[in-house]
Amino acid sequence: MKKIFFILSLFIPLAIYGQNKNIDPTLLAVEGYDLVSYFTEKAPQKGLEQHQFSWEGARYLFSSAKNKNTFKTHPEKYLPAYGGWCAYAMTRGKEVEINPKAYYIQQEQLYLFYKTNWVDTQAKWIKDHANYKAKADDMWAKKMQ
Repeated sequence: MKKIFFILSLFIPLAIYGQNKNIDPTLLAVEGYDLVSYFTEKAPQKGLEQHQFSWEGARYLFSSAKNKNTFKTHPEKYLPAYGGWCAYAMTRGKEVEINPKAYYIQQEQLYLFYKTNWVDTQAKWIKDHANYKAKADDMWAKKMQ
């Protein structure tokens, strides 16, 4: 019985916090990338465990204490659209994993994308950002109801 309780306790946080957020089983968001670095560096930086911060049920890692403190001041400014799911896939209401190096910032909003050597949803999104954003916003609003 203790074993069953322990196993269930591992998944309860996902049921509570994982809804509408792209987080792993340890509640880590954006595969451990520093959200502030998307806005301040030439390329996103991998965060470090020593600079972690939990917010609204997810763990965020930062490459420096400065970035962690910047995030803590205004987390909403740095959070990716659509709970961190692929923005392009959200146009179809799908929650698809992302490649944290595939991103686009438009009007101070971070968008993340699924990207492989064969599929580049980031490029599709950029070509028709306004149309895709309207579709994704609509689907996201429906998911959040």
